[in-house]
Amino acid sequence: MESAMKKRTSQGVNRRFSDMNAEAVSYGNSVWAQGGSRLQEMAGTESVEETSAKGGSGEVSGDRSEAEKIYQAVISGKPNPIGSLWDAPKVPYGRLAKDGVIEYNGVCFVCDERTNSICLGDMTDEKNVLNIPLSKGGHLKVNRNSIGLLSKAAGMFSPEDLNLIMRAISEDTRIQAMEKEIEDEEASVGEKLTADREGAGQEDRVSEDKEEDGIAV
Repeated sequence: MESAMKKRTSQGVNRRFSDMNAEAVSYGNSVWAQGGSRLQEMAGTESVEETSAKGGSGEVSGDRSEAEKIYQAVISGKPNPIGSLWDAPKVPYGRLAKDGVIEYNGVCFVCDERTNSICLGDMTDEKNVLNIPLSKGGHLKVNRNSIGLLSKAAGMFSPEDLNLIMRAISEDTRIQAMEKEIEDEEASVGEKLTADREGAGQEDRVSEDKEEDGIAV
């Protein structure tokens, strides 16, 4: 009897441990299964993201980034697809130009790449053209007869360039006034000399006439 009871007890304990182990294994497998499913889901998401970033065979929304375009162009030996956007303008405010002309508020400036200038008005007579250096290089060339148009295009220029333009116009006006004064004085002197010569010539003619008439002078 005692031996039978010990055997039964031992079998019960073994069955209990077996059930516990089975339950633990089942629980563990469930945890790993859930974890594995989660890991697979994360791995799948990362795979899609990586495929999208590399422009792979997966679905890619939107255009390729500019950096990728540049990279693909470089490795294939092609020119930079956006390199032209970095070219510095060859005239002041050249980024506003279209077909060699800058039109701002109804005022048209013609671009002259040869002299790195933007020109307003007739440029055929250089003596009547004001050449104004600008703050970031290049020049503004404006015919004196077109200076009044600059006020309509003032918003196109930077504050530094506006200051340079106004100073140049003011200085040119002062110089032009001085030159006009000198010309007027020279003209006045010339007229006086002409009048004196004409007066002297008239006196000589009168004297000659008297001599011919036998009148002593």
